[in-house]
Amino acid sequence: MNAFPRSISQDFDTLMELMILVINSRMNMPVEPEMEFLNDFQTLSLKLFKQLCSTKSVSLGCVFQSKTGLAYEFIDQGSVSILARASIETFLTLHWLFSGDLELSRFRHRVWQYAGLTDRVGHTATTDEGRVKQASAREQQAELLLLIQSSEHFIKHSTKEQNQLLKGNWRVGWSWGEEAVRAGFHRKYFDNVYGYLCGYSHSNYISVMQIGQAQDLPTQARMTEAGLQISVHIMSHFIHLYASTFSPASDLLNASESRPIVDVWHFKSDDMNQIFDMSAGGEAEL
Repeated sequence: MNAFPRSISQDFDTLMELMILVINSRMNMPVEPEMEFLNDFQTLSLKLFKQLCSTKSVSLGCVFQSKTGLAYEFIDQGSVSILARASIETFLTLHWLFSGDLELSRFRHRVWQYAGLTDRVGHTATTDEGRVKQASAREQQAELLLLIQSSEHFIKHSTKEQNQLLKGNWRVGWSWGEEAVRAGFHRKYFDNVYGYLCGYSHSNYISVMQIGQAQDLPTQARMTEAGLQISVHIMSHFIHLYASTFSPASDLLNASESRPIVDVWHFKSDDMNQIFDMSAGGEAEL
């Protein structure tokens, strides 16, 4: 890795511009029959885009103007970390759903969809509209159930895993860390960064201690760097995933002047082995 020192903020903005172009490259393209499930690739991509935009916006700081006349200026590094973690999970969901062969992707999409409908059915409906939506969800569930159970990919799961899938647990037989490795991340790097970001999501002691110690804006800004860095890394991997899935995006990436920046941040597990070998099994610092 020879990416540093770099301006993470500038690279973030550059890749965000390219991400917009890549996502829009599929706009108004006809969807072939039996391929409608790929529409959710687009929707998840938009979700990731919004999460990343929010991450950058929060990192720029906030001013709360109190009715007392006092103004409170701060950078909420905790929310930057929480948003960065959400972006990681959105990207890994995309990768899990759409990085396999066509039939595996179709099966996983059905499992994921079935799980979401299970959540809807399990909620307490308090309005007529909500009850109508639940009834529709049950009908969709029944249709998906037949397709899931008849799939060769369902049969490959153990009986225990099959039962979990049918209960609406779509993350069966894998973890975020395992999927990150399949997406090209170094396992120790991912575990360190993801664990750090989760600490802010779950309000663990270290996250609270760091917020308490970051009393001035420069320190708060430094504390956002981990979240911004992994966000840029995620963007690069997303752009490559999108380009590998849709040829218009691939053509756009190959012709882009930003391609060198994408490739700098698209470092893989092998690129980081030396860093973690030098740590002799210890944790690398963020």
